[in-house]
Amino acid sequence: MGNQISFSNLGNECVHKFRDKINNAENIVDLRNYFAFTVIDFLNQIFEESQLDIDADDIKFNPDTKELYILSDRLTNDLEFKKIWDISDLKNVIYKFADSANHRYIHINKHNEKTNKKIRN
Repeated sequence: MGNQISFSNLGNECVHKFRDKINNAENIVDLRNYFAFTVIDFLNQIFEESQLDIDADDIKFNPDTKELYILSDRLTNDLEFKKIWDISDLKNVIYKFADSANHRYIHINKHNEKTNKKIRN
């Protein structure tokens, strides 16, 4: 078994800011955007010296999947990304972001009538 690369420390630094953002999300669209942009920023820090260009179409929050997020085929088929993905805890760190987003998603859905009332006023 080879050495595993850990991005947990970097993820922990980012997750605190992310939780602040999602706590202010008033709807699912905000939540999805905060998730995508936070994970993109996180991945760009990891791949800052590469040619890998990560955008909002490459990662999406999806509470209907086991992982709670979906990566694009373009990203998962990129050799550099795949190499890091396979030898690191990257999937676990991104799951941590998705799990936080999922908790907020559940909260927003439970309190949807309050959000709709704010929008109408």
